[in-house]
Amino acid sequence: MKVMLTAVIDGVRKDTFDRLMKKGKLPVIEELSKEAVNVENCISSFPSATVTGHASIATSSFPSEHGIVGQAWFDREMNEYIGYDFELTMPDNWIDAKTNLNDRHLTSETWFHRAKRLGFRTFSADLIRKGADLKMSFIFPGADRNIPVPKKLFLLRKFSAHQSIKKSSILKKFILKIFPFHILQHEIVAGNVVKAVRAGYNFGIFWFMETDAASHIYGPETVEGEHGKPYIYDSFEDAMRDADEEIGKILKALKDHELYINITTDHGQSRLGDGKQYHVSLSAEMEEQEINAFTRIDPHEYETRVGRKAQVVVAPSGPRMAHIYVLDTGIRQRVNDFLIDNSAVEFIFWKENHEVVLCDKDAVCRIQEYEFGDNYPKAVERVTGLIKSMRSGDFIVTAKEGYEFQISDYRGGHGGLNAEDSLGFAIIHGPDYREEFIQDALVTDVLRIGMSRFVKEVS
Repeated sequence: MKVMLTAVIDGVRKDTFDRLMKKGKLPVIEELSKEAVNVENCISSFPSATVTGHASIATSSFPSEHGIVGQAWFDREMNEYIGYDFELTMPDNWIDAKTNLNDRHLTSETWFHRAKRLGFRTFSADLIRKGADLKMSFIFPGADRNIPVPKKLFLLRKFSAHQSIKKSSILKKFILKIFPFHILQHEIVAGNVVKAVRAGYNFGIFWFMETDAASHIYGPETVEGEHGKPYIYDSFEDAMRDADEEIGKILKALKDHELYINITTDHGQSRLGDGKQYHVSLSAEMEEQEINAFTRIDPHEYETRVGRKAQVVVAPSGPRMAHIYVLDTGIRQRVNDFLIDNSAVEFIFWKENHEVVLCDKDAVCRIQEYEFGDNYPKAVERVTGLIKSMRSGDFIVTAKEGYEFQISDYRGGHGGLNAEDSLGFAIIHGPDYREEFIQDALVTDVLRIGMSRFVKEVS
């Protein structure tokens, strides 16, 4: 059976990937690349964040079309904060990520729909599963289970912070030590892929997620055996080599099938600066200037907690990018001035008279007039592909080098337009493909290229 698989390895920065390949640390991917179209600079969508990236890969479209404008955003119609991160005190985020992401929020068709029209049986072991015939879990062995979130768990929302804080408490570290939820994630996903193909499904997308976690915890350039204590992994390299090994296990288990496999990443990752000044909560700093700002919760919850009218919602992604939603239009200029003066903000974007406007503190101009340079690949196309969505914030901001819009002890972050956040890799492999190289392509191009070649082979 001819099978098309797409592996999304989360948060792999281009230069780190190139270094590991040159040192022979990724032998499985290296071997596949010899019969493949190799994209040297695979550019993420914007924001360069996980859920947006996966939606862009699975639909071959930008957020203005598929609707997933970030890792978090504010639904103006429902007056509801939408978040896709799994956090203990945010059970509604579990529902957003597990159900609403695909059932309500994703607005365009996926490659699962297109592949089915071509006669394929499809499966997903990924965040994006809309249209898939079989939905495999990306955390637990076997098919995804529709386990309802008990209503009593929503009481935990009382303990959720309404500022951007994500620090590792002693309790959290203890829980993860006793129940290391993700430690086998790569192995579990690989096993689920094998099960799906053996059951007769011949088109699938799957996700290795712990490379991103290791980049956040240790930093995107960290080396195995040198940087961290064994936790989930001890470095980014450790997690990436594990993903390579699991791909090798998939190939070995499915050696009787004719495998075509795309391997790519959803975004890159930047090293964050050392020191508290590099980890900034925009909502907390707005509050210091008597702007009633918050994140993570809904406006009515904020008003109940603090007894003040909700004025601004901050929705970070990565979290080196954020949507800023101004609920009180009378303070729009104050919010703009705050962002211009903030030491962590690099670019500010907004729409004005149907055009995209940019401010970089030194100048305000139409985005087409700004010279971004090589460090911001395809910036105009990517920003426009986000801001045209009605779900985007009134302002969109990116962080300066080394900064993130969250108080954390992370050493890596992403979300921005810069090359480190945005550049990854893609390998589009097929049996007997010639080794080819494409200098630049977007993540939206990967499955388009892969499927066009695969369909020719099948027919």
